[in-house]
Amino acid sequence: MKKHFSYCVAFFFVSISAVAQQAYIDSFRREVSLTNNDTIQLVLLRNIARSYSELNPDSAFFYAEQGLKVARKLGFKLDEASALREMGYALLNRANYPRSLQTVLSSMAILENPKSEQKVLVGKFPGDDELMYRTAPPDKQRLSELAFSHQIMGVLYANSNNYEKALTHHEQARRNAEMSGNLPLQSIINMTMARAYLNLKKTDSALISEQLAYEQVMQTGFKRYLGSVLLNLGRIYAAKGNIPMANEYYRKSLVASAENGYFRGVVASSILLGEYYLQTGKKDSAFHHIKEALSASQNLDAPDLLLRSYTAFARYYQNAGNNDSTVKYQGLIIKINESIFNSKQSQEFQNIDFNEQQRLSEIEAAKTAERAKFRTYVLIAGLVIFLFIVIMLYRNSLQRKKANILLSQQKDELESTLATLKTTQNQLVQSEKMASLGELTAGIAHEIQNPLNFVNNFSEVNAELIDELKEELTKDNKQQATDIANNIKENEEKIIFHGKRADAIVKSMLQHSRSSTSKKELTDVNVLADEYLRLAYHGMKAKDKSFNVDVKSEFDDTIEKVNVIQQDIGRVILNLITNAFYVVSEKKKLKGDNYEPIVTVSTKKEKDKIEIKVKDNGNGIPQKVLDKIFQPFFTTKPAGQGTGLGLSLSYDIITNGHGGELKVETKEGEGSVFIISLPVNGEK
Repeated sequence: MKKHFSYCVAFFFVSISAVAQQAYIDSFRREVSLTNNDTIQLVLLRNIARSYSELNPDSAFFYAEQGLKVARKLGFKLDEASALREMGYALLNRANYPRSLQTVLSSMAILENPKSEQKVLVGKFPGDDELMYRTAPPDKQRLSELAFSHQIMGVLYANSNNYEKALTHHEQARRNAEMSGNLPLQSIINMTMARAYLNLKKTDSALISEQLAYEQVMQTGFKRYLGSVLLNLGRIYAAKGNIPMANEYYRKSLVASAENGYFRGVVASSILLGEYYLQTGKKDSAFHHIKEALSASQNLDAPDLLLRSYTAFARYYQNAGNNDSTVKYQGLIIKINESIFNSKQSQEFQNIDFNEQQRLSEIEAAKTAERAKFRTYVLIAGLVIFLFIVIMLYRNSLQRKKANILLSQQKDELESTLATLKTTQNQLVQSEKMASLGELTAGIAHEIQNPLNFVNNFSEVNAELIDELKEELTKDNKQQATDIANNIKENEEKIIFHGKRADAIVKSMLQHSRSSTSKKELTDVNVLADEYLRLAYHGMKAKDKSFNVDVKSEFDDTIEKVNVIQQDIGRVILNLITNAFYVVSEKKKLKGDNYEPIVTVSTKKEKDKIEIKVKDNGNGIPQKVLDKIFQPFFTTKPAGQGTGLGLSLSYDIITNGHGGELKVETKEGEGSVFIISLPVNGEK
């Protein structure tokens, strides 16, 4: 009885909330019709569109589109992007995924340009307490809007069953939201990120994200999506097998969604409660909840919610043995599926996605070319400076030395120096070639995957079209059959085009590559660290018989094998340990018996990462050079004792080669700790 009472209260709140929201919207609509101020109109239209976003997608789209026109008229780029994002969200709720994707991408194209911050509407309008607008600085506003756009992109890809890509956008959204300081938005992002984790069967990660979302909702008091947070917690506990706990969260979700006017949450929680009661044999309660869900879905006119409601009723009638009603709802399911997930929409969505990936690839290629150009300029500048120094030395030598023998010796020295410079230059060119080959090898799989995806997709579409062609030929519908045949031919041309593109990529790879690259393999980092610790120690002993240091190793025995390139990681560890031996040895020479050199190598597992630390009690790194230590050719060692490439190459191996992180913690006079962080799975 208590449960039924809570449900009645919930649906009472639904009615009250709907009326209140409509009254709130109507007040804004009246003000829009009365004002001639474009800026106030923009704010009002934005508020109306956002109020309609979960209530009526068509109205939300209409008012967001009106706001878009005003924003463009006023030249407010952030408001233009915001209006496009609202339009994209409305299209998403109408299940028009291709158009939604295109619209949100247009919003992101504006937001990714920092120039959109130059003209921004900020603050509160005098004389109207309702017209509160953005109060954050322009850069925070842009980051917040960009986070919102990535959030919608994540939902789009999740609805298209591409949960890995959805998670990528959610992670980017969370980073932008954290930088903007928008805590309510962070709660929304963590909420939907948990759904992506759940669909990827990562229930522990899903639970962590959803609990964080709940804490942020409680902290900020922004409870509009509290029902959705509670609903997701129920889904997670259901996936973990705790059905009673899941059902309890479903009930809480229904009440919270109703209280906060989140009608999509009312539908979703009602469906899950209905399915729970159906499984427990309480058919009357099941029917009641599914019926309420269907009614709310019809009021919202949301295709995705209608599909879920029809599916729930089909299961209900199938369980009840009512074949006629089962067939009726299965027919409705097929009909709405054809409108949402038809092959044309799927192909259009993939085409838009592919074009966006190409655009991003072109941008990245341009950045890479710019970096290569910069490195070339640096090298040329270095050569010019070096040649200038050589010329100055030669000129001074001419002034100081007049004897022909000495001049000849100086000439020989200069020629030797130039020969060394050419050798060094050739080595740098060869290193650059090897680096380029590594980048080419790393990226080849992604480059080939794009045309292969198109070959597969167009092949699947042709298979469907051939079936349709057979049906039209059977019906003797020649015109329709001809149209289908033309479509098949066009798809075949695209298959040939992308097949040739993949072939060209492979041939290009073969032309650039003359030898195989190192491969990652499962490696025991404890064994690797221990091996290179001993190697470094004996190497120092061989160079300096008086070298003596207290070497400590602290290895975490619980660490599993990690997928890395053994030689590269070994090179990094060896370099860090050798550097540590060098600094404590130098300090020992200065301090004498008053100082005991200690070098510690340790490993530890931290969540989804493994840390390898090399700690010394040397003199530490001065703050003035701390930012330069990972730069190429920078070294604090005396001339001839270091090239300045060790830490630079190590940084590149860890960050670019393994998706990890190499950082340093230091205190002058007390020592340094170099920390290698590697993902457990070997990838970022």
